[in-house]
Amino acid sequence: MKLNPRSITAVLLLAIACGTALWKRAQSAAAADSDGVTRGATDPTWSPDGSQLAFSLFGSIWSVAAGGGEARQITASGMYHAHPAWSPKGGRIAFIRGPNPAGRIPNIAGRLVVADVDTGHEQEIDTPFPTAGKPAWSPDGTRIACALQVPNAGALIYEMRLSGGPAERLQSRLQNGAIGPWVDTSWSAAGNELIFAAQRLGAAQIWSMPAGRVPIMIQLPLTTYKKSDITMLDSVSAIPDGSGVIYSAVVVNGKGDYELYRVPPKGGKPAAVTNTPRDEFAPAVSPDSRRIAVVSNHLGNIDLFTMPIAGGEKTHVKISGLKFRSPGGRLRVHVRDETGKPTPVRLYVRASDGKAYCPQGEQIFYYSLNPGSPREGFFIGGGDDTFPVPAGKVTVTALKGVEYDVAEASADVAPGDTGEITLQLRRWTNWTQRGWWTGENHFHANYNGSYYQRPSQSMAWLQAEDLNTANMIVANSAGAFIHDKEFFTGKVHPLSNSRYVLFWGQEYRNSDPLGHMGFLNIRKQVPPSYTSVIGSDSPYDFPLNTMAALHAQQQGGFVTYMHPFTASVNDVFDTGLGAKESPITAALGALNSIDVLPAGGSAYELWYKLLNCGFKISPGAGTDAFTNWRGINRIPGSARSYVEVGPAMSWDRWVARHREGRNFVTMGPLLTFQINGQPIGSETRVPGGSPYRATLTTEVTSPVPLRLVEFIRNGEVIESRTVDGQAKSFRMQKDVDVDRSCWFAVRVNGVPARGFDTPMAHSGAVWVNVDGNPTLIKEDVELMLRWVDRFGRLLEERNNYGPGDNRARARNMIAQARSHFEAKLNKARASH
Repeated sequence: MKLNPRSITAVLLLAIACGTALWKRAQSAAAADSDGVTRGATDPTWSPDGSQLAFSLFGSIWSVAAGGGEARQITASGMYHAHPAWSPKGGRIAFIRGPNPAGRIPNIAGRLVVADVDTGHEQEIDTPFPTAGKPAWSPDGTRIACALQVPNAGALIYEMRLSGGPAERLQSRLQNGAIGPWVDTSWSAAGNELIFAAQRLGAAQIWSMPAGRVPIMIQLPLTTYKKSDITMLDSVSAIPDGSGVIYSAVVVNGKGDYELYRVPPKGGKPAAVTNTPRDEFAPAVSPDSRRIAVVSNHLGNIDLFTMPIAGGEKTHVKISGLKFRSPGGRLRVHVRDETGKPTPVRLYVRASDGKAYCPQGEQIFYYSLNPGSPREGFFIGGGDDTFPVPAGKVTVTALKGVEYDVAEASADVAPGDTGEITLQLRRWTNWTQRGWWTGENHFHANYNGSYYQRPSQSMAWLQAEDLNTANMIVANSAGAFIHDKEFFTGKVHPLSNSRYVLFWGQEYRNSDPLGHMGFLNIRKQVPPSYTSVIGSDSPYDFPLNTMAALHAQQQGGFVTYMHPFTASVNDVFDTGLGAKESPITAALGALNSIDVLPAGGSAYELWYKLLNCGFKISPGAGTDAFTNWRGINRIPGSARSYVEVGPAMSWDRWVARHREGRNFVTMGPLLTFQINGQPIGSETRVPGGSPYRATLTTEVTSPVPLRLVEFIRNGEVIESRTVDGQAKSFRMQKDVDVDRSCWFAVRVNGVPARGFDTPMAHSGAVWVNVDGNPTLIKEDVELMLRWVDRFGRLLEERNNYGPGDNRARARNMIAQARSHFEAKLNKARASH
């Protein structure tokens, strides 16, 4: 069955519109048809006769017939191998060997190596610095050009002779700053030019420069992108007949996804070669200049395709099997939950060669398994998974959220045989039985990465991490293109079930001065979705975030500030992110939560200050995970909120109880907290005139050893206990006399361990209201007034309000916030 990108998108959009049981079956079938045929191959390069493609897969270099078939392993040494370039004379392939796997898109830095195609023998080429781009061979096969990472200068192109001798730098560093960290290069035989993709000044461009070191050299930009285009370049391939250059780029304020473009050899207006709904990466033009090998994610996973040089339908290079250089076999892994049933997990694999493998059709990811250790490969397993591995010892490790112990086992796979491993997971606790259900506020399925994740993959993540729900994010990135808008329906997604719920919300993003907000439970996206984006339809610092938050609240939305503080700063105005407008949003009654995890630290302090100004704001957790990144930035649900929903999961009730503050946030430890039997989120009203004795009680249990448990009152630590030894449970109690309104909470830290980088947790507040007065701390109200003034001055300095009465409306809202805090300051002074 042959699927083209347009038919896949049409089915997807129809599915979202219908939302029926029939759609569920159709969507499931479509996912199986598309994802099941892929391998995850990337970085194609043609053999000199055009009959073979070499590529990177599972950290090694492989080759396959250009029409598809069994792939043969070429390199089998340790570390990770990527970015192959086939010598024009045949017989050898240059590639990069690095200690770390790929990041957001499959780029790795390391050493330049040349391998013999037949024997696999590897020769390392001496370079003064690590590589910073794909290598390119000279037409005569005697030299290699490759960008190297020069300290304080960025990626500069060098030339290395295979016969030996020092590497020659072909470019000088910029006088006014460093260029980017990665530059792909292609050597054009026609005219002996080096073609490269880089942002040297202003916008990113495709450049040309003479090969070889010359006394005076002029680098000529072949493209004319503007800074307002917000262009990102992936890689470049010179057409061997000299008729131009093929490259991959995303024009963010244009179409918004990676496409292939062609530009004439002397520069000019680029012509689009592809126009698809997904991403096209890493083009390589065939030696006869008639075809392009390209990496595409239009089937979900990345894989190899070929297409005519002029564009047209892509042909999938299907890899039917893997032939390892040493003997290989297969591994079958069974994972069972506490009921004995197969269960989805995050499954790490370490084969005998130190590398990770996964089943055909699955996407492989890289993230640290142990705190502080290099990233390792894993995939989202379904409970019964089979995949190829080199013969020898294979170790697999299964993780499933917070409430299951890590499980690990090994097997010896004999050549040509299938080894088997069964992992029995142990659930050490079950908080859904107590009525607590987990979720997080900030989960991106697709965000400038290499894979394309559909709702079925997002559901698999929830199941594998035992995360009951997530605010799936529709959002822009650097420019006007909005990711995942095709999934937004304003209601619970049809793939949801009684235990796991998908709901697409929105990240409302201001590019710098205001901060980023998360809108949960909205029925319609709040326009304009982003502000302060140059070159877009919303270039102004207007509307203010608070205006958008009020719009979200009016439709039943839940508003949180995401990544509200950067740990390395103590002034929020010193960071490009940060919840700079949060005091105004709170003062106007439009703020429900602050995502205090995974940041902790200063994010805690911001939340404390707002609570001390009389606001009822719940703690939130949002990982900002980008699950279409091969080198995933964070595991979804690694920071999560436990919300007291009741015996059955309900999205509406989860949101409502989170709004009420009936929750705690965690990156491992689980806790209860009460004051005189009153739970998290409650408020006890007491008359004034006599002290009220508050008995604070917490019980903490954890999958990792505990380190510190603290009681917090109005942001100050009033009791701190160090947990001795390897204890994973702890109970603490304290009596406190209360004579004025205040709030209490409990804060926990644990010991980093496998699967838990920074284990910590924080309860929501429990309030004690004395004589009907709000909790007001004078110094914190004064801080908020100072904050509002600084925010107003920032907007005036930028003077980017836009047309009409925008300035007056913004000033009026800031004035309302100031009046709010002035009134509270008078109350705070009167109570002292």
